[in-house]
Amino acid sequence: MFDIRTNFFENKLLFFAKGKLDEIECRAMCEALLKNARKLQAGFILISDIHELDPLPEEGRLELQKTMQGLVEAGMGAEIRVISDKAIITANQFQRTSRSVGYTASEVRTIQEAERLVDQLVG
Repeated sequence: MFDIRTNFFENKLLFFAKGKLDEIECRAMCEALLKNARKLQAGFILISDIHELDPLPEEGRLELQKTMQGLVEAGMGAEIRVISDKAIITANQFQRTSRSVGYTASEVRTIQEAERLVDQLVG
């Protein structure tokens, strides 16, 4: 399951995913991320809450890699990921994938920490 929320006022994209996503769900998730990111201004911040997400299948990871590249090209200013110890494999998968397209996401443990970091980045 995933959910994406666009905050135009704060130029921020909120992405929540949990459980197991198959290839079709991964593709839908990636398409929705890019569609919503393109509605924001350059420099937008992405908060990705993956602390309850299972590792993606390889096809899904490849789709995610293309999406991460697309987010960079759309003008993403930063990504902040909410991770947990129980989803550390997923966190590592996402970090390796983002590094392969040229950026490293900040990692925090709660949405509140992510919001505080956003305030520091834009403040």
